[in-house]
Amino acid sequence: MSLADSDRGSRDDGRPFEPMHAMQSWCFWVGGALALLGTLAIAVPWAASTLVDWVIGFMLLAAGVTQLGMAAGTYTWRGFWLALVCGALALVAGTAMIAIPVQGIHVLVTFLGVLILFEAAAKLTAAFSLPRGFPWGWVLVDGLVTAVLGGILLTASTAQAPVFLGVIFGINLLSSGVALLASGFWLRRALR
Repeated sequence: MSLADSDRGSRDDGRPFEPMHAMQSWCFWVGGALALLGTLAIAVPWAASTLVDWVIGFMLLAAGVTQLGMAAGTYTWRGFWLALVCGALALVAGTAMIAIPVQGIHVLVTFLGVLILFEAAAKLTAAFSLPRGFPWGWVLVDGLVTAVLGGILLTASTAQAPVFLGVIFGINLLSSGVALLASGFWLRRALR
């Protein structure tokens, strides 16, 4: 029985349901989008790092407003002061990241370096736990590239940080996109 045969089921209306075909399509769409975004980030690293800073700044502002709203609505709750302090800190951090993006980028470089190293560990673990025949080599290469990028971010100098953030963010997206595209091609071959 092939991968395609083992995956077929039936919907309520009698039409065949093939989740592996849907997964293949998602691999192509998401992989292509990540590869395109990665290429753009590499082409304009300053813009990419500033965009990442702003997105995180606005997310912190939204989190701060939400936490302050929760604190205001539950002022009799034991966690009122914690919610109030966390909301205020998130508002201050978000405002600072938007108002002073250069300093926000320097903080992000360290944070993302650590985060990317955790991502690399997850990808390397996944590479050795994939089913037999799956293109685990692409996932392994993606994990190794991600580990190197995290190390570069953590050792970047202050002057290089903004450019490194944009370029490494782009390479990370491009690497993940290529791995997903390779998975999509593997699924296409396996489903025939």
